[in-house]
Amino acid sequence: MKVYVVTMQRWGDTETHNYVQGVFTTLENAELCGKAEKVWRGGKYEANITEHILDEQETDSLKWLEQCK
Repeated sequence: MKVYVVTMQRWGDTETHNYVQGVFTTLENAELCGKAEKVWRGGKYEANITEHILDEQETDSLKWLEQCK
């Protein structure tokens, strides 16, 4: 299942204050959430939306874990 994570970033900066606002199953809902939160926070935060697949992980990291045992 594909999900969209909305992370709000102060002034759009990834290195300063940021927080996850929500996780959604549609891009449209994620974008709407980001727009609403931006307005609510007076324009100080920008939404960064990332796409993820539930229960999916990089196979390279799993192989590395097996080698560490």
